[in-house]
Amino acid sequence: MAAAGAIALGAALAGCGGGSDGTLASDGFTNGLAQWKIEQQSAAGTVAATGGVLDIVQPSGATLWFRQKFSGDYEITFSATPVPITFAGTQFVDRISDLNMFWNAVDPRIASGDPTQNSFDGSLNAYNPVKLYYVGYGANGNTTTRLRRNDGTDSRPQITGYATPASATADDRAGGMTAATTLVANQPTRVRIVSRAATATDAATLKWYANDVLVFTHADPSPYLEGWFALRTTTSHWQIRDFRVTRL
Repeated sequence: MAAAGAIALGAALAGCGGGSDGTLASDGFTNGLAQWKIEQQSAAGTVAATGGVLDIVQPSGATLWFRQKFSGDYEITFSATPVPITFAGTQFVDRISDLNMFWNAVDPRIASGDPTQNSFDGSLNAYNPVKLYYVGYGANGNTTTRLRRNDGTDSRPQITGYATPASATADDRAGGMTAATTLVANQPTRVRIVSRAATATDAATLKWYANDVLVFTHADPSPYLEGWFALRTTTSHWQIRDFRVTRL
């Protein structure tokens, strides 16, 4: 009976995202999609969680919201592998693109701010009313990697970004694409997102890493310090592993 009670308590802690090691939430992708809300433009898109892999195949836009809210100083880590995919009858052949994500997302139209309580059609523009940070990594056919601070308007203000010459805009102030900002087919990218309050010695309120390389850092004078996380992609095939959120 004591062992059964301990197991039940452990399950309850896992369900509420708490842990003695500082873990706020995790998903090893062995028990389905209960922790996620899926929004996709095309009914032909598929999302499955089995065998330690979150497998995402999408012919158009899709967003996967993690249902738990995060606040305080924390970090999100996961591994993401792009699988080349061809969509018959389109220009997309062996495409890898769009490891995208929202964090500290809050929907001001909802009393709780919880975007998972709203309904979106999976298109990027549908999320314009939501305040959030947004990284599009290897987006636009693996030609751009950009950081945005969506302010609830249709402008989706860009903080900075990297881009190839053909895709660059005036907002891509970080320069050209580099090895650290470019997807490689069938090779995992280890993502680390840090959300934190500024301190006297470090003004940064967000940091974003790919394979331990700091790609973005930003000191936001009006930071978003709590909210919800989502994976996002479009016209791609992704395999996600080892999702974890940890208190800093």
